[in-house]
Amino acid sequence: MENVWFSGKGNQVLKSKELTILKFLSSQDGWVTSFSMSALLNISVRSIKSYISDINYQTPGLIESSRKGFFVSDKERLANVISEKKLPSAPQSSEDRKRYILRKLFLEEGQCNLDTLAGEMCISPITLVNELPKLKSELSDFDLVIKTKNNLISIEGPETNKKKLISKLIYEDSENSFLSIKLMQSYLPNYDLLVVKDIISDSLRANHYFMDDFSLLNLVLHIAITMERKRLYSVLSESEPVEWKTLVSEKICNIVAGLTSRVEKSFGIEFLQSEIYHFALLVMTRAVSDSVNDVNVDQLSEFVGDNVVRLMSLMQEKTKEAYNISIVNSDFTVRFSLHLKNLLVRLRHNIVLRNPQMLEIKNSYPFIYDVSVFIANIITQETGFILSEDEISYLALYLGVLIEERKVIKHEVRAVLVNPQYFLDSSDLANKLMITFENSLLLTGIVSSHEDLDSYSGYDLIITTIPFFSETAQPCIKISTYLTNKDVLAVSKKIEEVLKDRIKSRVESKLRSMFKEELFFVNDDLKNQSDVIENLAGTLESRGYVDSSFKKKIFERELVSSSAYLNIAIPHPFEMCALNSAIAVSLHPNAILWNNRKVNIVFLLAINIRDSLFFKDIFDFITEVISEEKKQKSILEIKTFDQFIATLVSYAKL
Repeated sequence: MENVWFSGKGNQVLKSKELTILKFLSSQDGWVTSFSMSALLNISVRSIKSYISDINYQTPGLIESSRKGFFVSDKERLANVISEKKLPSAPQSSEDRKRYILRKLFLEEGQCNLDTLAGEMCISPITLVNELPKLKSELSDFDLVIKTKNNLISIEGPETNKKKLISKLIYEDSENSFLSIKLMQSYLPNYDLLVVKDIISDSLRANHYFMDDFSLLNLVLHIAITMERKRLYSVLSESEPVEWKTLVSEKICNIVAGLTSRVEKSFGIEFLQSEIYHFALLVMTRAVSDSVNDVNVDQLSEFVGDNVVRLMSLMQEKTKEAYNISIVNSDFTVRFSLHLKNLLVRLRHNIVLRNPQMLEIKNSYPFIYDVSVFIANIITQETGFILSEDEISYLALYLGVLIEERKVIKHEVRAVLVNPQYFLDSSDLANKLMITFENSLLLTGIVSSHEDLDSYSGYDLIITTIPFFSETAQPCIKISTYLTNKDVLAVSKKIEEVLKDRIKSRVESKLRSMFKEELFFVNDDLKNQSDVIENLAGTLESRGYVDSSFKKKIFERELVSSSAYLNIAIPHPFEMCALNSAIAVSLHPNAILWNNRKVNIVFLLAINIRDSLFFKDIFDFITEVISEEKKQKSILEIKTFDQFIATLVSYAKL
């Protein structure tokens, strides 16, 4: 029987998977198909439709549906439905019982009578005792142990680690959504967390510092957990370094002293120095001074140190070599170096920084995430620290802006303007176009009629103020002479279409050379990630596309971060080390297990450095095609290589 969450409206209830669906939809700004939701949430398409039907029965009209999928436009109403849930009095599944026990022992009582606890969960004491070993493995990851004595159960271990596990439980509850004050308040009900948040924000602002929203909520959560634990236990001891204030700047010390003093006065508590030290570490590794805007590259070593400057330079050099992408930009270099400095401090002190948007970033921007995995591996090789996927996704947030900017600059569309001289001065309109689209449009000529176009060549787009009554060789967009907002949107859309067509044209020319019949498999015998990599990499090696070290390099890349995006996987090594470029394909109508995710389609990329410029195009093309439910279904129905290549080529021509 599935766990049930009470919605707070009469006798209406929400099942746990219905709640999972609602949290996912709360993070979506557009329509999402049941097929995509199934891949991401690991719930069958039929079940998703059934759950959504049940949700709409209880909360009529909450989830809208159409041919495009599902969408919730009233996010405020959705947030209220999610926030009004209450924990069930009798958890049903083994996972729910585990969470119930941890919540009880960490946030409600220090120790519990086994018989009483079993009664609360509506299970026998024997069943409860059988559940405890399942809890031990998770606790061992945090150096915590279960103790049972005189029929009492408790959890022992470092207080800091107990707080980390509590934080993990709350973040898991917010998976596929944003961590919110309301969610934290439901776990930590004894203190007003909005007051805590306001105190932190005021203290940062008064000292000319700021934090992003995720970091701010993370600090609120850490302080709130500490207060709840102090309420449960009047005295808690935590180790702290001797003279810890020497490790933190005077400015950060003042900020933390001010905010902790205000929290203490507001709630009548007193923090230990060890607790204040941990708050200071969180502030030090996430808060940024307003003065960052005044720092230039020449001064950078004074702010971050020579080691970070060297690491930054190494990442820029290797990213250029591997992806032919330049991440050299003065503003980016300063801000990313400051992020690196704080990242290394977090890793050094084992501070966990979670990113509620991690899955969304990874699945929405797979190429940018892939570059971030590459950079994370450089950091690991140079420092020995291993980055979590949450930290990798923060790297992607920084890289995304710069890479997208570079992509636009690199792919200018060349256009000719057709504008009769008896209209407004053509140079005025041309200047407006160039200013509006300065990074994406290059006007190569201005003519008065379409007949004059015969003297021009090498352009991608015709922008005209007069109608064309015949077909044109190149795409054409008609605008007014005044360049209205509607015109700007139309030109933007046409530029995007031209760029996509350009990429697809390049992709089509490579598809037939990169995909080979001997590297194509429709295989239900392979059951998991390891089987598929062994099969595809082994075939590539036996056919002479890669050397004997290739397979090992694939597994090394997977250890840093899984190459699964939704229900496709694109495994490849960090470097482009293939002897000859090729892409091996494995189709699995019955999904296989890939790092605890279900995957239907695998593209194993073996790219030679000669084709490095093509890497991003093929990566983008694959993820764009497979992310569309209709196209993905058609690929999974393919039985032969000829069908497969014909289908991909047809998509490239769209």
